[in-house]
Amino acid sequence: MNPWEKSLREALRRRPAPEGFADRVLARIRELPVREKRPWFRAFIAMPALRWAAAVLCLAIVVSVVYREQQERQRRQGEIARMQVKQALRIASVKLNAARRMVQQANQGTAQNRL
Repeated sequence: MNPWEKSLREALRRRPAPEGFADRVLARIRELPVREKRPWFRAFIAMPALRWAAAVLCLAIVVSVVYREQQERQRRQGEIARMQVKQALRIASVKLNAARRMVQQANQGTAQNRL
């Protein structure tokens, strides 16, 4: 065992506490001022600035959530409107093609009657 390990073991070995150590510790503890333990909400209520900060934070969160929901609702409504316009254009296209065919057929029939 090298000297460094030996001095470390000596420093870390157990020793009995000096006479009256526990009494001195307890006496010092009794001298400390007693702190009133308040629940966190009492401390919170006692600080108006903290209350205001919490209220503003809660309000900001609520406004943010409402705004996002409104944006999402508008996006969904826009998507539905876009699909409805596409469907309307398809229907109009089908109807116009059918009308064009009928006009072409009517024109061909009158052309054949003239000959």
